[in-house]
Amino acid sequence: MQPVIVAKDLFKCYAGFAPVLRGVTLEVEPGEMVAIMGPSGCGKSTMLHVLGMLHAPDSGSLEILGTNVLELDREQAAAFRRGNMGFVMQASNLFDHSTVFENVEFPLIYEQIPPQERWERVIRALDLVRLSARVHYRSNRLSGGEQQRVAIARAMVNNPRILLADEPTGALDAKTSRLIMGNFRSLCHAGGVAMVMVTHDPKMAEFCDSIYTLEEGLLRCQRRHLPEISASETQNLLRGPVPVVRGAMVAERFPELSGQCLMEDAHRLYSAGLLSRIYAIRGSNLLGNPEGYALPLAVRRVGLVHVLSFLLGIIRPYEGNLRLRELKRALPGKGRWGRRWWRHLRAFCAGVILAAWGREEKIEFFYAAGAHGPATASWVASRLMGVPFAFSLRAADITMPGLDWATLGADAVFVRCDTAATRDALLKSLPQLADRAEVLRDPLTLTPSEEEDAASPRQNEGDHVVSLLAVGTLVKHKGYDVLLRACALLPRDRKFELTVVGLGPEKWRLRRLVWRLGLRRVIRFVGQVPHANMADMYARADIFVAPGGRTQGGEADGLPSALVEALAFGLAVVASDLPGHAEAVRDGINGRLAPQNNPAALSAILDELMRDEAQRQRLGEAARASVEALVDVERTDARLQELIRTACGKA
Repeated sequence: MQPVIVAKDLFKCYAGFAPVLRGVTLEVEPGEMVAIMGPSGCGKSTMLHVLGMLHAPDSGSLEILGTNVLELDREQAAAFRRGNMGFVMQASNLFDHSTVFENVEFPLIYEQIPPQERWERVIRALDLVRLSARVHYRSNRLSGGEQQRVAIARAMVNNPRILLADEPTGALDAKTSRLIMGNFRSLCHAGGVAMVMVTHDPKMAEFCDSIYTLEEGLLRCQRRHLPEISASETQNLLRGPVPVVRGAMVAERFPELSGQCLMEDAHRLYSAGLLSRIYAIRGSNLLGNPEGYALPLAVRRVGLVHVLSFLLGIIRPYEGNLRLRELKRALPGKGRWGRRWWRHLRAFCAGVILAAWGREEKIEFFYAAGAHGPATASWVASRLMGVPFAFSLRAADITMPGLDWATLGADAVFVRCDTAATRDALLKSLPQLADRAEVLRDPLTLTPSEEEDAASPRQNEGDHVVSLLAVGTLVKHKGYDVLLRACALLPRDRKFELTVVGLGPEKWRLRRLVWRLGLRRVIRFVGQVPHANMADMYARADIFVAPGGRTQGGEADGLPSALVEALAFGLAVVASDLPGHAEAVRDGINGRLAPQNNPAALSAILDELMRDEAQRQRLGEAARASVEALVDVERTDARLQELIRTACGKA
């Protein structure tokens, strides 16, 4: 392969000083990591600046990527440098009060890259250094090692052919330095990126393929071992997976207001090459991609402005469009355009807008993550474009069945149900969908680490305060009022504390109930907890409680992701006897089931478990063992991917 850097007889001298470089000659191959060592003041940084076209040599020749860069003027040199080189210095030089995204995005703004593409490239660059989860963090909240990894991502965001690093690990501890050098090594050898690094640390130099020393202006080779990288192996490290199907996920909002299941589904479909775009039919683009979102696909939202623009300016030309008018008649709204007419109209308008966007982006398949608005919008878009679609159905959707489900189900290639109970409820009203309804459970979004998994069972002292945990949106059908009343019925000498995680419309009513029941010393509401921090909450708890019940309006809980996570963490689980809960919890085997909406029965079970530590440990061990069979991630992924490929004729 042709060298990416060829330097011959470089001389550099500053006025009044001895020559810094005296005939330096160097060749760097694609994928090669070069370390340049030497005492302070020997000219290492000067040499790096000459190679980076920041300083011009007094004499000699310098070719980079086959171009004689010494002949370029200032503007040409700057453009060449931006397009082909990345720089990582000892100080990360981040903007302290800017987010990680804003810091990494900065070079792309100068290149006038469109905002949507900037998001995708930044996330992929952060993925290279395993920091995409920190994309929304302020840089001053990061550790020193994380800040340096952000600097590496910023250097890589333009997909450079050459990396120049000046003491990149000088301010880091040994463990972090090894991590940083490991990142550099995988970047260079996987993508054919050449790297020249100056360092004082021989341990860091050992990570490199070639080692040179610079003394008295002369460069001497100590070791040179070229990596075996052919031209066919070099790749664009910022390129995403090759799309198998240009699929689009359509959601009400993205990410979800609570939970991570939708995000996990999107990650898995994207990694499999089956997802090219995400659409949200509600929300605004004013705040960009929201907190917690870290997928290399910018979310495109159908805001209220889009809908009103369609209604006021575009709907008239469509009045003469027979096909659109037929679609409007074929899809009845909830209540026949009754009390939910606006939601239905908005979803229909969103579908027309999605069809226009889908044609632009060559979408081949629509997957609606929701059986109401998203399914309606996806159906309209798929009919207008002539492409297949599918939608998912959850327990919460069953409480508000739509008159349009028969039409949607007849045209969908499959209907994904989150539990067997959801499927049974669907087929009870629409038995003709039996061949299309598939039970594909939500993925497990949080699992214990290897250390937690191997940890010994929870050992409790005699005076141990038993810790109860409840997680979920604070709404009526979650049954938190039943849980609070059950706690009030516990014996007064029972030592316990209850932590409730989540936000919702019932928050203040539940807080008032805590005061009336005299429980304010033992019950705390902690609000929304970042998903990554939930592992700590599970690790500190003794009993997980899911007290959901069916409300008078028919609302009921399905199979909450938090309940499955609690099983995975080996907690003793107490759940109500709802059909969705009963699919995961077998009474007396891997947890306990209590009659729904019955505080006395729930209190008796909690009291029994609080007194019986051995039973808690037995149930916890069985719970951990039961998760793999309950949530078979590989089978679910394989089946979902098979259904999408088959629908698009790419099985």
